[in-house]
Amino acid sequence: MGAILMSTRVASFLVISALAVAIGVGLYGLDHRSDAAVLPTSDVHPLSSGAQGWPTDNGGTLPPNHPPIGAGMPPNHPPIGAGMSAQGSAPAADDEPAALAWKKPAAWDDAPNVSSMRLATYRVPGGAEVSVSRAGGNTEANIQRWVGQFDPVGHEARAEKTSHGVHVITVDLAGTYVGGGMAMGAEAQARPDWAMVAAIAQGPGLPYFFKMTGPAAAVRAARAAFDHLVDSIAPM
Repeated sequence: MGAILMSTRVASFLVISALAVAIGVGLYGLDHRSDAAVLPTSDVHPLSSGAQGWPTDNGGTLPPNHPPIGAGMPPNHPPIGAGMSAQGSAPAADDEPAALAWKKPAAWDDAPNVSSMRLATYRVPGGAEVSVSRAGGNTEANIQRWVGQFDPVGHEARAEKTSHGVHVITVDLAGTYVGGGMAMGAEAQARPDWAMVAAIAQGPGLPYFFKMTGPAAAVRAARAAFDHLVDSIAPM
């Protein structure tokens, strides 16, 4: 009878020990899974190697098998936001290799460029100025912008020609010029009896703009020299 009682006590002890071990393992596993799955809420967690430590929308956790944020771009994909110009549709002139050459009339003087957009600036006898620039944009939109610099426009004419295989559109405008001073930062003021003659030369890449602006008398006197410059435009 004593042997049976001893066996019963041993079996009970073994059962209780097994239950205790099972409960301990279960609690350890639960704590372990919790530590592995929950990110600290007080600290920003790096979501991937090289990431900036941005938190996710759900408080810093990612679903199982979620790819690192910021990864997954196609091979050779350009950086987002890169490659756009200030105009949003064409690269700046600095990105374009030189395509056209021309000859400056001997009577014109070189002058400093008042804007980074300019390739050259010339002073013309009588107070006119010639600027050479290169940029994108629709041809008609550029012409209408020049028309808008006169209020009112007393004269407007256009012509087209080809110089050494380069297509050129020439625009003549006259009236009260309100397009602002020719020097950078100069205050805009109305200038009656002014004129502009501009040529748009389309070579490879972005077009070139040759624009002479000043008192009407000076522009008329220099028109022949301007036409000689246009006739000298040729591919490089």
